[in-house]
Amino acid sequence: MKRWCGGIALCLACLVGRLHAQDTTVVAAKAVVVEASRVVTAASDETFRARDLELLPRTSTQDLLRIVPGVVIAQHAGGGKAEQIFLRGFDADHGTDVNLSVDGAPVNMVSHGHGQGYADLHFVIPELVERIDVIKGPYAAQYGDLTTAGAITLRTADTLTQNIVKIEGGMFGLLRGLGLTHTTLGTTRLYGGGEYTSMQGYFDAPQQFKRMNLIARSYTPLTSTLSVTASAMHFTSAWNASGQIPERAVSDGLISPFGSIDPNEGGNTSRTTLMLSLDDHGNNPLHVQASYVDYRFQLFSNFTFYANDPVHGDMIEQTDDRRVYSIAATRSHTFFVGSAGLTTQLGVSARHDDIHAALYHDQARTRLSTTRDATIAQTDLALFVEQSIDIHRTRMVFGLRADHFDFAVTDRTASVDATSTASTRAVVVSPKATVTYTADDNTTLFVNTGLGFHSNDARVAVMAPRGTTIPRALGAELGARWTEGSTTFSVAAWLLDLEREFIWVGDEGTTEEAGRSRRLGIDLEGRLQPTSWLTLGANATLSRGRLLDVPVGEDRIALAPSFTLTSFASVAVDAWTASLRLRHIGSRPANETNTVIASGYTLLDATFKAPLTSMLTITLQCENLLNASWREAQFDTTSRLQGETSSVSEIHFTPGTPVSVRVGVEGRF
Repeated sequence: MKRWCGGIALCLACLVGRLHAQDTTVVAAKAVVVEASRVVTAASDETFRARDLELLPRTSTQDLLRIVPGVVIAQHAGGGKAEQIFLRGFDADHGTDVNLSVDGAPVNMVSHGHGQGYADLHFVIPELVERIDVIKGPYAAQYGDLTTAGAITLRTADTLTQNIVKIEGGMFGLLRGLGLTHTTLGTTRLYGGGEYTSMQGYFDAPQQFKRMNLIARSYTPLTSTLSVTASAMHFTSAWNASGQIPERAVSDGLISPFGSIDPNEGGNTSRTTLMLSLDDHGNNPLHVQASYVDYRFQLFSNFTFYANDPVHGDMIEQTDDRRVYSIAATRSHTFFVGSAGLTTQLGVSARHDDIHAALYHDQARTRLSTTRDATIAQTDLALFVEQSIDIHRTRMVFGLRADHFDFAVTDRTASVDATSTASTRAVVVSPKATVTYTADDNTTLFVNTGLGFHSNDARVAVMAPRGTTIPRALGAELGARWTEGSTTFSVAAWLLDLEREFIWVGDEGTTEEAGRSRRLGIDLEGRLQPTSWLTLGANATLSRGRLLDVPVGEDRIALAPSFTLTSFASVAVDAWTASLRLRHIGSRPANETNTVIASGYTLLDATFKAPLTSMLTITLQCENLLNASWREAQFDTTSRLQGETSSVSEIHFTPGTPVSVRVGVEGRF
């Protein structure tokens, strides 16, 4: 451990030390935004910039994730819980197989009290997001843990050029206010502000949802190419939830589709994030990023009602209190050997989570007993190198990543004074390879392969047999992209195999063994602009997932989507914009035998934006324009209601929003 930390510190010192040999003259310069295209290394890669984001609604992190091709999300706990993410045939829960980051700082919470990789993006103010980078599959060496289905990176603005004031109101008691202001002190540019949202919701029991976001950021140019950015963000949220309700309770008239069995579900959470980054945009770019997160989470749920405790009910309380320390540095060097252009990228990173996670049996949010209670220390030290070679029309990228994990778990369940500690460590090496061939000025072909992984929860890792601590993922992809002007089409055929793994079931405080799985699929995407004022786009994913170690007929992957589709049409004339967006997910198995089905849905959303004055803009948004009846989250759950003599297994669901209209006025000055 000390050798790894010392090695990373030495690498960082060398990288930063080279800066002292450069020009250290401080220049008073405005921030320059360079809109260069990110190098695309797979047909499924995508980058969305400010103009793309303006064409579609983005008043919440749900809207931001929905922009990503192939991503479908579901909220099933009153708006305050992280979204359930579906991508490339994965029900990735709340982030187990999707790596999410904001400005280089990790979002996913490993060994979380609710589930591995839990990723809550609600601390982000959506108006500040100016770019979203999407990488699908485990092919990029810079992304490590949890990058199996892919990685999504949000980039927020370093500086603001205008003050922003916004007020929004809508159905179901929605109220949202936003205020951001900026100033300059010497060569430093600063901005800060906050966002407040409250909503009662469309459920029979009021959600009483409240969320507050605060941010302060400074950007300081040190030389003509060197800059420092410092950020502080704070987020807090509290809510009630109606939970996942059984079909029989609705069909028997016990509750309405918007009712609840246990009205005490809900939770609260908070996150304070401090970030500091150093960027050198010279010939050999350098990026150093450090972050600190103080995080609190408390969730009250009742999935089975009275199946386990007929007297007090089955409410559980999940808690997670942690501090996350992370630092990462990357440096790129470009040179030529004959006619071949070569770029070497070297990166190092370290992350340490200091966690206290627990699971309690509750009644009406009052603790009755402790099911699990543990303190966890988890460390991930990583080194990666990526070498690209450009020869004529061919680009080859070879990557190698090594991660060293340390897990230590102290079980406090029995007594604070009678604890036991278990620990383990693991090293995982992940090679990657990509070949890109430019067939002509418009067509590019891609071949990708690589090993990736997602770590197990530390409470599982310390008990798993040696060699199964880090389940591996093998991915491969063959694709093509055709571009002419503003028109782009892409197709990618992909495969992803997962090794045997042990899963921590946070809702029960137990472990569950899962065998090998295989997913095959095709991603299709198209975007065109037939006129200067009209933009059309669509993307679809078809996938087939199967468990490999069980008999045929019992091999379905529960809730894994087999077909998703999103499409949009946007009209922009001067400052006037309007858009329609369609979202669809097909019906899918809710269990391994395909005897219970999670029903699909198709939704249509609309957005209209128009200038009122030179500084004021009005926005009108309508979600579920056709008022479709749909189920946002669905699970095959065994539960027991009061008065029932035995438990029943069937679909439990959270209803999706009915038609919902919101109006906002925004001022920029």
